Amino acid sequence: MFELRVQKDQGGAWRFLDYQNNRDWPRKITGEMAPDGRLSIDCQQGVAFSRAEIALPPTPREGHLRVSYAWDAPRRLARLTVEYLDDGRIFQAQSANPVPLPVHDIRALVRNGRSTRLDPSLSYIAVSSKVEPVGLGKGVRGDTPIETTRGPVLAERLRLGDKVVTAGAGNQPVRWIVKRTVPALGHFRPIRLRAPFLGLSRDVVVAPDHRVRLDWTDSEFTHDDEEVLVPAAMFANGMHARGDTRRRLVEYYQVLLDVHDCLLHDGLWAESLFLGKMVRQPGILASTALGVAPISTLPGHRAFKKKELSGLELRNLAASLQVAR
Repeated sequence: MFELRVQKDQGGAWRFLDYQNNRDWPRKITGEMAPDGRLSIDCQQGVAFSRAEIALPPTPREGHLRVSYAWDAPRRLARLTVEYLDDGRIFQAQSANPVPLPVHDIRALVRNGRSTRLDPSLSYIAVSSKVEPVGLGKGVRGDTPIETTRGPVLAERLRLGDKVVTAGAGNQPVRWIVKRTVPALGHFRPIRLRAPFLGLSRDVVVAPDHRVRLDWTDSEFTHDDEEVLVPAAMFANGMHARGDTRRRLVEYYQVLLDVHDCLLHDGLWAESLFLGKMVRQPGILASTALGVAPISTLPGHRAFKKKELSGLELRNLAASLQVAR
């Protein structure tokens, strides 16, 4: 898994990852994006070669991608997944007969040694010993309280069927709980929202893209809508919030309800899990952490509960937060 920043019109084929080692026998791992938007991962071991490739739509002027490549050598299958982190779209393709990667080559690639060339736009590389789920990268840390009808319960202790308090739909039963362990890097890097801001009496740690409700009427900022959803990373100015780098891995929890709404975390309202069109994409859904959930438990959320800010509005908010320090 890795994340990279892409720009429109890169100018020809763009190789963002290149590992080559000819000791004992030729070995190669490369990642490349073609001018027509095709993203490919090539692996070579001696004379054996495999390619996983996916055709992507045009990127905006600048965008952020999370690329996950997983292979199952005994089943002779590989899966390439690309997530558009700015708008949540997911694209996926499978390939046959993948060339497995030796552990020492993976270790050398991650360490970025003499045999490796990584483009500066690539922010990190993370490797797991098992096939990890994709998508659903938001959430709160397990020690975050969630208000229920029986009082606050830590996210890691919440159970199916518990009734949680929502901002607009009353008390709602928990339909499913998504838990993911991910590297604390890039768009997974935790954000510590600091008390006493945003109504908090204690710090709360969330994923950077996890959206919290901002009530403009109770803040020093103004907007046409009284309430909007804002990514937690927008508050990371050192005062309202900051990046949390204490751990190499972080475990995030998301709560699925029949409706998309906001949950109460010690005075802070933040969104529940939004599925959107994913329930109509069974192939992608099966590769997420919801792949083990009975399909009958998964609702189709039509729209977000609260208004989202545009890119320009988010940049203006970030500038306002810096001024307010």
